[in-house]
Order: sequence, then C-alpha cells, then structure tokens
Amino acid sequence: MLKKDWEFNTLGVYNYKKDGPLSYYFNHMAENHERLDGDILEAGVYEGRALLGMALMLKELGSSKKVYGFDTFTGFPPAYHKYDDLSNFGMLHSEGRISLEHYEDVLRNKNFREIMLGEEVTEKNISLSGDFGRNSMTALQHKIKLLELDNIELVPGPFSETMSSTKKYSNGWCAVLFDCDLYASYCTGLNFVWDDLCSGGYIYLDEYYSLKFAGARIAVDEFLADKLEKPFLHPVKDGDFERWALIKGP
Repeated sequence: MLKKDWEFNTLGVYNYKKDGPLSYYFNHMAENHERLDGDILEAGVYEGRALLGMALMLKELGSSKKVYGFDTFTGFPPAYHKYDDLSNFGMLHSEGRISLEHYEDVLRNKNFREIMLGEEVTEKNISLSGDFGRNSMTALQHKIKLLELDNIELVPGPFSETMSSTKKYSNGWCAVLFDCDLYASYCTGLNFVWDDLCSGGYIYLDEYYSLKFAGARIAVDEFLADKLEKPFLHPVKDGDFERWALIKGP
C-alpha cells in the first residue's frame, strides 16, 4: 500500500488519505461499503487517478468490491452535441439554473484559456488536457500491475457501445463517479447505471458545476426531471469549486 504523499503523486494516484476534491466520494464509500450492495463504476477514467485510489482504498478496507473503469482511452468521441457548446452557459444563467458568479467565472476562465492558447476556445480545447486524446490504457495497466490491484476492470470503447442495455458487468452498483464531461456521455451513463444502482447508491457528478462543460448539467437535469431525486451540494470550502452528488432513494 502507498503511504506517503509523494508516492501517490509520482504514480498519479488520488491520495484518499488526505483532504481533497474527491473526499466526499471516497468518504462515502469508506463509511458505506459494507452496507451498500454492488460495485463501483467510474465513467471517464483518463489516467486512472481516482480509479487507482478507490481500488487501493477498497483493498485497505478489506472490501471485495470491484471498480469498473469506462473510457474510450482515446479521447473525446468525434461528434459533439449542441449542448456541449460553451454558449449554453448563457442559457443556463438566463434560466436561473446557474448563478451570476458561476457564469462570470465561466467567461473569465474562457478568456484565460484564449490568452494562453492564442486562439478561440471551444469545448474541444477548453480543458487543460485538450480532448484527452493523449491518454494511454497501456500506461494505466502498468500501474495496476505495479500496485498489484486485482479489483479493477477496464472497459474500453465508446459509451454508446460499452454501456448498452444488454451488457452487464456486475451485480449492480453502489457508487458511480461521473467525470466524462460531455452531454451524450452523461445521458448514456445515467441511463445505464440507474436501474442497477442500489437504494442509497451514491453518484458523484464532477461536471454538474463546471466552467468548461455545460452539457453535463443539462443532461443531469433532463434525466432527473421525472424523478424525486435531485443533486445536492456538498459543503463548500473557501475558494473551492462546488461539489455536487446524487443519492438514489428507496
């Protein structure tokens, strides 16, 4: 097991032993892994930082749960939905779905990126990681082997193929991390996990508050429009991003 902060940083593993942006997600699993049935799904793995951290923590807890990591491992899909366009933040603000402060931060972030890049910024290059095309599934597999983790299953490919209604990967889900940025990815992912998410199951919505990807919030709101469950805001620390999540009811 990793013990020192530099070990986590060197290997690109989320350090669940200290306070950080995903503390609510990790703490929820640490406190409820025995009570909730099912495995963990991560939609949007990239280099595996959260995936590896969760798998290590589960081992430390003596849990038999597995972590399934869904990602193309080749970057964003070639087609973007109209809701991924940055202009949709203006629509969200005009409809009162995001605050003025949020919207102003979106514009400020966009301006920063355009100055840094020297070109127009769109949903394709607004992220510091671009379109995530520099990802490597092989590099992640090397880290999994190095850490001797046998509780991870990687599921490569477009969500439209790997998250079909006919595919089953586990006996259900107890927690889900959505970090997949785009409208269509959130739509596909939410529809895939919901019926198999246990009562009390936790979903971390990484882009429900975002300065870059408007489509994620739109997709979540659309999906929950006919449901009693609604996203809730975790306590926000000074200067930190908002952290939103969802818990499935009985």
